[in-house]
Amino acid sequence: MAEKEFTRDELAKYNGDGEKPHYMAIDGLVYDITDAPKKGISIKKLMEVVFGRSKEKDEILKKLTVVGKLAD
Repeated sequence: MAEKEFTRDELAKYNGDGEKPHYMAIDGLVYDITDAPKKGISIKKLMEVVFGRSKEKDEILKKLTVVGKLAD
């Protein structure tokens, strides 16, 4: 796992605009979700993971790359 720590403000900059990747924090870890659709992960599935409604959470997160963790 990457050791980079992201503040919430810094994480907000990785929103997929322009050439930037799209990152999302889930359970304190920061994942690169830029290519999630290419990996068969829809936005709906990601939101189900975020809101604790996914029965496939572990399988979905295994497909994503961890790029760091969310700073407290």
